[in-house]
Amino acid sequence: MIETKRLLIRKFESKDFKQLYNLDSNPLVHKYLYNSPMKSYAEAKEYIQAQLNQYENYGVGRLAVLDKKNNFIGWAGLKFSDSMINNKTNFYDLGYRLKPNQWGKGIATEASKAILDYYKNLKNICGIASVENIASNKVLIKSGLIYVNKFIDPINGKFNNWYEFN
Repeated sequence: MIETKRLLIRKFESKDFKQLYNLDSNPLVHKYLYNSPMKSYAEAKEYIQAQLNQYENYGVGRLAVLDKKNNFIGWAGLKFSDSMINNKTNFYDLGYRLKPNQWGKGIATEASKAILDYYKNLKNICGIASVENIASNKVLIKSGLIYVNKFIDPINGKFNNWYEFN
């Protein structure tokens, strides 16, 4: 578990599927993402299983973000990717999603900084944000990532910014 001033950050557990679904079924949360909102608890359970596999296979994964009262407010973390994105492969992608009522409070930045500090010995950490998602781009910069370039996402044809952590 990672603890910050306001947050508890831990591995996902199977029991988190309803909270994850409540977050990831919200169209607002997916406004700038290439994938669609979740449509079922089964999708949430599959997502959690994918994170459990990431923990086991790569030692990283998306993590549940809780407030100090143990309320689920979102997720953040690293995901190992062997897909070819922006002419790169075999990297760790920093990502985060929060409930809309948590936006604009610095929580994504706080969680991201704590996660990057926890995994400070990893190489090839990057972040990807839609050019249109100003808030997410700010989170990546405030978390210490450096802008590298703009590229077209092959899945949705939209422009994204690529950041790297040194």
